[in-house]
Amino acid sequence: MLYLTPVFPARSNHRYDASSFDEVDPLLGGDAALASLVAAAHRAGIRVMGDLTTNHTGAGHAWFRAAQADPGSAEAGFYYFTEHPDAYESWFGVPSLPKLDHGSPSLRRRLVEGPGSVVARWLEGPDGLDGWRIDVANMTGRKAGDDHNHEVARTVRRTMDATRPGSFLLAEHFHDTSDDVTTGAGGWDAVMDYAAVTRPVWEWLAAPASPYGFLGMPVPVPRKPTADVVAAVRRFSAAVPWQQTVQNVTMLGSHDTPRMLSVVGGDERALVAALALLVGRPGIPMVFAGDELGLTGDDGEQSRTPMPWDDEERLDGDLLHAYRALLRLRHDLEPLRRGGMRWLVADEDAMAWLRETPDERVCVVVARDACTVDLPATLVGECVPVWAGPGDPVVEHGSRTVQVSFPGPGAAFLRCG
Repeated sequence: MLYLTPVFPARSNHRYDASSFDEVDPLLGGDAALASLVAAAHRAGIRVMGDLTTNHTGAGHAWFRAAQADPGSAEAGFYYFTEHPDAYESWFGVPSLPKLDHGSPSLRRRLVEGPGSVVARWLEGPDGLDGWRIDVANMTGRKAGDDHNHEVARTVRRTMDATRPGSFLLAEHFHDTSDDVTTGAGGWDAVMDYAAVTRPVWEWLAAPASPYGFLGMPVPVPRKPTADVVAAVRRFSAAVPWQQTVQNVTMLGSHDTPRMLSVVGGDERALVAALALLVGRPGIPMVFAGDELGLTGDDGEQSRTPMPWDDEERLDGDLLHAYRALLRLRHDLEPLRRGGMRWLVADEDAMAWLRETPDERVCVVVARDACTVDLPATLVGECVPVWAGPGDPVVEHGSRTVQVSFPGPGAAFLRCG
């Protein structure tokens, strides 16, 4: 699936401050360009997911202009005015992003509910989108004592089911997701799993003395012991159903974070190890466009760089080949897509686990530095490497252990007998 950040007209280049939900920004080629892209993707067997803000609009949006112009208008009920027309609630106090009040039935009908809504319109027809990623979904419908979040999520899901059965509903969520996917079941199909995946991966692989904070935090992410990282992953994962874990979207970073290659200090071996963590664990891996070509960025703004289509060295480099090989491995090995998971090792500089189906087992071993990992032979049996890199890790069988030796950061995928 190809996930596009917002395509609606807006004042900013990121377009999360939409001025309309009725058309594609002419700067991007308008409605015809989106339809052409989706049609081409569908012919190639690729689905396309759009990006919608249900928490706020831009201050230039037609709804907000109507709300400011007339306090008695239906649109005035779409927003939280504290003193009309210029004092209102907004996303993180940013005045260009006025917050939507989902207590308004009229807003729900226009934005998320039923065949005439924004949610439905862009999914319609053979060249319609195949799903929505909802921006700051964990904040949608929430302000002080108001909490319409679960209601909004279920309404969006019902609208999508009626318009395009099988479409995908992904929620941006930065924190503990357990309540929103358990109490709020029937809404979001999946969340962007920053809490259980992205942050722990950073905390394990971040370069020593890395200067990068996580999602705007004022202190750098620390490099933590493996046991602590694994414990954090297990605590977050245990708080949600297994079916939710396998549906959640896993990622190393996004357009809101520093690039992963920057986080690991420019070490491409560590970036490959990070990707192996995504490929080997449950969930749906998401690649932020350009990571596979070695792009860097110190924050969300600097990470939103164009693809270097003219850089032939990057377009035929070892990093891209490693990305292709690892993602193909996930496609080819059913346990990586559908198997259960058992932790085996949490050493100082390595971790390992089993992915298992009734018919096949794969052991995933990931190292963040040069080390030797001892796998219990009673659990893994005879191991045949199906992928190992970078630096050609060595696999040796003993009577009680299977040893995997890494010359530096890397990973190995072993088919187990």
